[in-house]
Amino acid sequence: MFIAVNNIAGPGGNEKMLEGFKRAAPSMKQFKGFLGLEIWTAPDGSMQAISRWTSKEALDEYLNNALFRSHHGSASSEPQNTHAQISYYNAEVLE
Repeated sequence: MFIAVNNIAGPGGNEKMLEGFKRAAPSMKQFKGFLGLEIWTAPDGSMQAISRWTSKEALDEYLNNALFRSHHGSASSEPQNTHAQISYYNAEVLE
């Protein structure tokens, strides 16, 4: 399994950002390797978006698709007031 963790810190706007993730998640299911998306919110208001994929190649298919750009507002003229840092992990689920 391949995990992408997007650490998002920004002043306010978390409800709007969370709604954006909720709208985007269903369309991500069209990608064969997509396993799920979780949004974690810390008491300080920072957020983490954790997406799970079958492989790095599956994530790359999404990252190189126009849907990714539409999810991340590249067409928006609104300034982004958030700072994001993305980390990637190979993971094993132990049962």
